Amino acid sequence: MRGAARAVVHTLLLLTSYFSLLTAQAQSPAAVAEFQRLTDSLARSSDTTALRTLLRSSQRHHRSHKADLLPALRSGLVALRLGELRADPDFSEALSSLREAARRDSRRPEPWYALGLAEEGRSAWEMQDRLNLGNRVGMKALERAAAHHHRALTADSGFTPAALALARLTLSLSDTARLARSIPVLRKAAEAGSAVAEVVLSYGRVERSAGRLDPAVGAFRRYLALGTNRALGQLELARTLLASGSPEGEIAYYEGASLADARTASEYRSDLVPLVADSGVAHLMGLTREPLALALAHFWNNRDRLEFRSQGERLREHYRRLHYARLHFPLTISRRFYGQLDAYRSGSMELDDRGIIYIRHGEPSTRLRPFVFGAMPNESWRYARADGDLLLHFSGGFDGNGGGDLYDYRLVQSVLDLRGAADAPQDQLLLSRQSLSPAYARMLNWGRYGAAHARALERSIGAAGIMVGTTTDSYELQFSRRLGVVADLIAVGRSSEGRLAHFVFGIRAGDAALSPLAGETEYRVRARVVAIDGRDRPVATLDTTLLLRSPRPPRPGEFVVGRAELVLPPGKWGYRALLQQGDSAGVILPRDSVDVATTDGGELELSDLALGVKDRSVPWITDAADTVLLAPSKIFRKGSELELYYEVAGVTAGRSYRHEITVLRPEAGRSTRRRPLVALSFEEAAAESRIRSHRTVTLDKLKEGSYVVEVKVSGSGGQTEVRRRSIHIIQP
Repeated sequence: MRGAARAVVHTLLLLTSYFSLLTAQAQSPAAVAEFQRLTDSLARSSDTTALRTLLRSSQRHHRSHKADLLPALRSGLVALRLGELRADPDFSEALSSLREAARRDSRRPEPWYALGLAEEGRSAWEMQDRLNLGNRVGMKALERAAAHHHRALTADSGFTPAALALARLTLSLSDTARLARSIPVLRKAAEAGSAVAEVVLSYGRVERSAGRLDPAVGAFRRYLALGTNRALGQLELARTLLASGSPEGEIAYYEGASLADARTASEYRSDLVPLVADSGVAHLMGLTREPLALALAHFWNNRDRLEFRSQGERLREHYRRLHYARLHFPLTISRRFYGQLDAYRSGSMELDDRGIIYIRHGEPSTRLRPFVFGAMPNESWRYARADGDLLLHFSGGFDGNGGGDLYDYRLVQSVLDLRGAADAPQDQLLLSRQSLSPAYARMLNWGRYGAAHARALERSIGAAGIMVGTTTDSYELQFSRRLGVVADLIAVGRSSEGRLAHFVFGIRAGDAALSPLAGETEYRVRARVVAIDGRDRPVATLDTTLLLRSPRPPRPGEFVVGRAELVLPPGKWGYRALLQQGDSAGVILPRDSVDVATTDGGELELSDLALGVKDRSVPWITDAADTVLLAPSKIFRKGSELELYYEVAGVTAGRSYRHEITVLRPEAGRSTRRRPLVALSFEEAAAESRIRSHRTVTLDKLKEGSYVVEVKVSGSGGQTEVRRRSIHIIQP
């Protein structure tokens, strides 16, 4: 108790000192510094009894001196501290005294600033009270607080506490009109000769939040010149330059990371959370300085490789999306209520669900914002992607299906879940989305059972879109002309560098997007492949330009084929592939996987099955000088002679192994026993530590349809390895 009492006495002495200085040196830097010392001292006072005594004394004094600012301001500051200690939880006493102080001398910044703090306290109290219902509880008090801080800074542009408070509230309120009003006074405060670095930094952040990137860059450069926190200054400069697409931002980004202390490192991590969630930044926890910079470079370079982008593109795009989302999809509410039927709960208090999706996937290919009478504001986005289109619906407002606010757009599974959809004409609702999917015409025009099936399909598409959209991210290349392509990645054979995977592809020669570059039968094509592990981390890449030649001009419908080699370590990998001609024509292929067998001896290992037919495949010369045909497609014509090649590793030279080659119908279930339609078996002795088997299978007895080619190799010790490949037979 004695310590608390001494703190109050110390505060009284500071009050006396401050008021003397205030009277003698109006609006001087010394007065501002003394005011900060005073508020800091009050913040250390926690004896509510002593503060109550001081408040009563101050109130008597200010009532007896009705024209004097100082007693009223002193009462307000003490009452403000009592409010912070919950002795006056709604800050009513502080608000009353500080309003009186502001009335007595409206030219002084201190009463307006303190009044703004009291309104912030009132806002926090209103938000905590569960009986205060609504989505904007406490927002009016925050708006009043911002107005009071603005008034304080207008009175004295050098009053640092008001400048910092105004910038903080302006950024949190996400109000474009308030941003426009705050910028002039903050600019004046930041450009003053006595401006402190924190004010310059805050001013730059407000300029950027308003979408004014050039003034923000200038402010952050001034902050760096003041030399306070270079790491933070470089990060803020990088955020702004990267948002404008400037490569200079990359230099600032990594320089800031290499200097980052724990506080600035947390800022770097926070910028990644909207993209990969908390779990995606776990590997960065505890990293600072050079280790942090290296980890961030690895993170972004991996994403560039995964998306076939140049180095730095994904980093720049991320900050452009962050900036855009904060400008266009901010939340202007203080609470988000979720119902049992809400399809997704982001928990974000900064962005609505459109912002979450935009940061992860960027600008949609199609964005619809139709007006349908009865339905609340809503949007639908479609992303055209190699792995299948992503379809997402957003709705503002609320009804029995959930939601909470007209300006809080949330993901819904179906167009029929849009807020107010039950009151809207269903035909108009479905017609407004016809361009997104044929499912909407079926929902409208099919019979009772067909429409029900279409509704279920549309809902499942929406549910899958939410799941994929909120857990993945993308920056897929787009081409104005799409190439017609078939392709496969076949892991068989090896080179001096290691195990081989062959990227075999065919491009439709009659496609308008494919034009000969050097004669009628010569085509230049860029092929790119990235192999990835289970966490989407690249393990190997291929980027090569091939010159494809055909012995004669291809007929319409025929394909020009090519092959490129990729060295892969053993294991099962996913992969993405891109074929491109120039900047305007290309295609990204759907994700697939490849299983690379171990060929270093030991256990019996069977490679991929290489299938091909003459005149429709690419020849590959193995390390044993054998010619193998590799087909880019799984489609073969009836009557073709299918050449099959595979390798068996882990064998013992001189020992005999049994080979069984069968062609089967696709499995109907695990327990189904299938009768082979084509069967071939033989014994073969290994000449060395690897068997290279080359056989021919005739397809003349197979009907049109899908089949599985299966190869089983067994050793005398009971070891068995099986590989399968799907094929499809069509008529000649």
